[in-house]
Amino acid sequence: MTMVDPRPRLRVDLPVYDLTLDDVAELAAADEHGHRYELVEGNLLIMAPADVDHMRVITQLLVWFVANGYAQDLVLPTPGLRIKGRSSGRNPDLMVLRHSVAGNTVWIEPEDALLVVEVVSPSTRSEDRLRKPAEYAGAGVPHFWRVERDNGPATVHMFALGLDERGERTYIGHEAALLDRLVEGPPPTLA
Repeated sequence: MTMVDPRPRLRVDLPVYDLTLDDVAELAAADEHGHRYELVEGNLLIMAPADVDHMRVITQLLVWFVANGYAQDLVLPTPGLRIKGRSSGRNPDLMVLRHSVAGNTVWIEPEDALLVVEVVSPSTRSEDRLRKPAEYAGAGVPHFWRVERDNGPATVHMFALGLDERGERTYIGHEAALLDRLVEGPPPTLA
């Protein structure tokens, strides 16, 4: 006997031309289910909405930054970050900006970002641990934090932008702290 899967399906009507970041913004705005959309070298990625623990980590960090003097308009959950012109854009879980940007901005330029944070999920491990940090470093974002939530309390891995042995941008200077301990004090200086 054939069973019909009762779960709702996502239907995405794609244009017949190469997608741009503007197209991705339109797709995300029309999505009724809260999916997140990214464009990587012209390839559309669709991510399921984050789970509650994921959102709690983001909220905890956002509140911590704002409570410690960062302006609300500089600490943004799940903003769009332009990586390469019109062909690549990511949605980090949290971003701290250097300065305020216009309220109607969808894709923030990398030179406006001071810190991007990714909270690792089971479905995005390789993206969050390997691909995204390389893209953010290549775009020149000064700080990258990765929050791991497997096997116990959430741990924040903090990296600063530097150069590898070939002179290419990469993240170096790894430090790690338990999230609950980190937020007991002030945020580190981001410069």
